[in-house]
Amino acid sequence: MRRLAAVLLAAVVGLIAIAPAALAADSITIREIDTTAFPKVTLSVLVAGPTPGLDSFSLRENGKILPTGGVQVVPIGKTDTPVGIVLVVDVSGSMRPGGKLEAAKAAAIQFVSQKAAKDEIAVVAFNSVARVVSGFTGDAAVLTNAINALAATGETALFDGVRTAAALFGDRADLQPNIVVLSDGADTVSQSGLDEAVASVLTAKSSLFAVGLRRGGDFDAASLTRLAEAGGGLYTETTDPGSLKGLYGNIQRAIQNQFEITYSSVATGSLEVSVAAGGLITSGSANAGSISQGSSLKPEVVGRSRFAGPLGSSAALVVIAAAVFVGAALLAVAIVALTRQGVPGLSTRLKDYGPEGGAAFEAVPGSEVELAQTALMRRAVGATARLAKGRGILESLEIKLEQADLPLRPAEAFFFYVVGLLTLVVLVGFLGGPIPAVLVLIVAGLAPVAVLNLLARRRQARFTSQLPDMLRLLASGLRAGFSLLQAADAAAEQVGGPMGEELRRVLVEARLGRPLELALDDSSKRVRSLDYDWAVMAIAIQREVGGNLAELLSTVAETMVARERLRSEIKALTAEGRISAIVLAILPVAIGGIVYVLNPGYLDPLLYRTSGQLMLLGALVFGILGFVWMRKIIDIPA
Repeated sequence: MRRLAAVLLAAVVGLIAIAPAALAADSITIREIDTTAFPKVTLSVLVAGPTPGLDSFSLRENGKILPTGGVQVVPIGKTDTPVGIVLVVDVSGSMRPGGKLEAAKAAAIQFVSQKAAKDEIAVVAFNSVARVVSGFTGDAAVLTNAINALAATGETALFDGVRTAAALFGDRADLQPNIVVLSDGADTVSQSGLDEAVASVLTAKSSLFAVGLRRGGDFDAASLTRLAEAGGGLYTETTDPGSLKGLYGNIQRAIQNQFEITYSSVATGSLEVSVAAGGLITSGSANAGSISQGSSLKPEVVGRSRFAGPLGSSAALVVIAAAVFVGAALLAVAIVALTRQGVPGLSTRLKDYGPEGGAAFEAVPGSEVELAQTALMRRAVGATARLAKGRGILESLEIKLEQADLPLRPAEAFFFYVVGLLTLVVLVGFLGGPIPAVLVLIVAGLAPVAVLNLLARRRQARFTSQLPDMLRLLASGLRAGFSLLQAADAAAEQVGGPMGEELRRVLVEARLGRPLELALDDSSKRVRSLDYDWAVMAIAIQREVGGNLAELLSTVAETMVARERLRSEIKALTAEGRISAIVLAILPVAIGGIVYVLNPGYLDPLLYRTSGQLMLLGALVFGILGFVWMRKIIDIPA
């Protein structure tokens, strides 16, 4: 257990640096179920990811597998249905800084250049008002010129832009409708609201793909997500304008990766359809004689996720790869160092000085695990140690490691802690911004310290609970005619850790020639137990002035039992306060997690706006202060 705890503490850097990076996953979505020609059913299916083979499609209707011979799967490109796409581009003033509009124009031009032969594309721009820049056309040159003429100015009329795009399909019923929306901010001046924009998408029976460019200021991910869900499309976001080309390319592949599936239904009334292809599965529902599209499908999607996001850029991937490498390397160093075999340490060499000349010896001074094996690592550890030593950090850390009984060198433990914390903060700051980095700095900075203190307190509590029994054993040994060292030797054999470990350590130091009083005094400093201090003080006084040590130790043991009984009564009386502190600390986090799971968009202003992040940071700080305050109130020394 001690080696396992040492691995966990020393390699905490490796665990936090290898932060899970949820990149875009493949998904399959039913965008429409047409049962107007019932019993003939036609499904429009969109696949995000690699193109699945036609023979990999399988269908279930109301839980029954449909025979493959009765199911026809045709790629959208081989049907008579032309595809219509409206590129809706945010050209508000907030798109001007940072080259955001230029990156958006480059991504849109690439989208146009890679369109399928039958695709027709229109361009809608919105700032203070929404306007059609180019109607539906297959001429790439016309579209490119229209996109190049876009300029950033004014406010953000996002909802009006979506409604304008959806209205274009009113005169082009021959086109399969698709809308691609790019925005970097919340709607500010639209004459219509989100509900009207959603209704227009549903009326047009269009799929909607939303791209959020999150670059400071107000950002409305919830509205973009709702628009995408209503249209049966996908939502993705990024903080890097340079990744827009990749996101647009993913959307274009998804639009081209569509399939029309037809079969003859045997259901009556409503039907539940499940579609599986390429290891992905999705489902939707419809009523016979109707068309279900978008949110009316009530889809249950497995594997559906965003295309990319802030982790999709090449720069972010480089940082993630570097963080993973650093974390894995540090974790490997810690594990290899702790599992080496055949290297004789101080513990092995001093076994002969332990009880009975060869008993297992568990802890001696200097038996710490050495994590820094290379010269370069040792120099880095040394430089860090010199900075920390002058501020008293290493001394305090050494005491805590001793109390927790973790065989780590203080300088190396501090080095790995600092490097891991800095790696994680830089990674989160790059991906999420300064405020999440500060939150991570607080949480990740305090977590190892809290774990170390917890281990130290638990060991101290076990030590204190064993102390009266040990003193009684010593007293019994002295009454039987043993010397103090002989009585301690006998007690060490019968008492387990941590009391037995400390006794064996004291005995080894005494056998090596150190005065018993000094060995006991150092032991009391390591343990930091007031009861143990009294016992050591009683032994030291008795060895100076004489007296009945057995009777003295029995009296001290009885006093400690009485004190422990008092502590238990205090603990029972303060139980309500302790549980209140724990509940009040966990309750906000738990409620926030439940709300996020049930309605993710509800917390977007709190999670993604600067003001909300500042409030989260303040709540975290005040929550920690309140927890510490309540703990202090109920911490009654006995």
